[in-house]
Amino acid sequence: MIATRLNVLSRILESAGAFVLMVCVVLWADGRQAPIRDLAEFLQVRLTLTNACFALIFAVLWMECFKAADALIESSRTLAGRLLVIAGGCLTMCAVVAMYLTVRGSIAPKVQIVGVFMAVALGFNLIKFALRRAWRGDSFAPQNVIILGSGRRASMAWRELRTRFDGRHECLGFVDDRGSDQMPPDIAQRHLCGTARLSNYLLHNSVHQMIVATPLRSQYDMTQRAISIAEAAGVRVFCMSDSFTLMHRRSLAARSSFFTELLPNDEQHQLANGCKRVMDVLVAAGAMIALLPLLAVIAILVKITSRGPVFFTQERYGYHRRRFRMWKFRSMVVNAPELMAQLESKNEADGPIFKIQNDPRITPVGKYLRKLSLDELPQLWNVLIGDMSLVGPRPMSLRDVSRFSDAQLMRRFTVKPGITGLWQVSGRSSLSFEKWMMLDFRYIDEWSFGLDLKILARTVPVVLKRTGAA
Repeated sequence: MIATRLNVLSRILESAGAFVLMVCVVLWADGRQAPIRDLAEFLQVRLTLTNACFALIFAVLWMECFKAADALIESSRTLAGRLLVIAGGCLTMCAVVAMYLTVRGSIAPKVQIVGVFMAVALGFNLIKFALRRAWRGDSFAPQNVIILGSGRRASMAWRELRTRFDGRHECLGFVDDRGSDQMPPDIAQRHLCGTARLSNYLLHNSVHQMIVATPLRSQYDMTQRAISIAEAAGVRVFCMSDSFTLMHRRSLAARSSFFTELLPNDEQHQLANGCKRVMDVLVAAGAMIALLPLLAVIAILVKITSRGPVFFTQERYGYHRRRFRMWKFRSMVVNAPELMAQLESKNEADGPIFKIQNDPRITPVGKYLRKLSLDELPQLWNVLIGDMSLVGPRPMSLRDVSRFSDAQLMRRFTVKPGITGLWQVSGRSSLSFEKWMMLDFRYIDEWSFGLDLKILARTVPVVLKRTGAA
């Protein structure tokens, strides 16, 4: 409900902005042939009832045009495609303006008016797109979906994904305990596994959602078993909306969805998530500007004290196990990843992670950078572009995740990784891997905007005391 109201409010404000923009165009077109020199002269130009009605119609056309454009943006998988959709919407509205000026026989410079309108409309929509990206992070990325079942209902769910949700959901295949020879040929070709191997499949593949499309009465045990496995691995579970007889059909119709989430998101939680993203952007941008002199000094020290680049970048797993490139100040020798293989026998950490005291790969400057966590500062850029958050589980390397043996550990990827978190303020390297994962799950289960603020407040004294620093 909250998200819907915010969306309606944004549409109203956008339409009002379009109305004001069109009024400006009308007043400009109604002005004298000589250019208007100041604002007072511009405001003295009269707005007729006909022009006001057209401005209102234009606002409605604008809203409908960019409502359709938003749907195309959602389905587009590339940034270039989304920008082309925005440009196309602006050109469409420019055509409306040009047609209006031509029909009413305006003596105003049409090319100049249309050109300025295009620049303003394009700038406005690009800013709106950038703000949406900043608010929503990577929610434009397609969701990987598996379908539980292989019969008529599963075919219906697959068809719905291909038609209504095309581009936003990628169907990886079907999960069912029946043999492939008992399935329709098109589904049999995409059969992934049975429920006995579902946990292993979720461990090695990035799955965001599971749609339950089984006859619940006859396959209740299998369905419940699959739901339990998916939920433990952090996969969102949906059920076809005709699976239950609802007393209040209005609640389902309001969702306008073919699928109903079995564990619906709390809208207050969603609003807090939006506030978290706003805080991430504001704090990251402000910190990067304020710390610019310090960042420059660190960069110079890293460069002049050891051979190699200033920054160390490495692929890590982030939200929904999507890979991203994480940035750090280089604190080790250039060939540190290659030397790790030679040092595996000296690994002192339990679980899949790698950690040794007095690591010989660390440079003299890097030793102090790591103790004060200054090597992590470039990750503010990762926060700004949406790959990370200020607070969350630490992003793990591809090597470490490849050594996971329990699908339940995948649940840590249901939130964005962070620069700091419960693990960092509770002991860091001095904690066992099991304790580390327990703290990550505790953060996910108890998350709130207030918890993030508490962790941020505790981070500064922990860093200054170098608690648990390696």
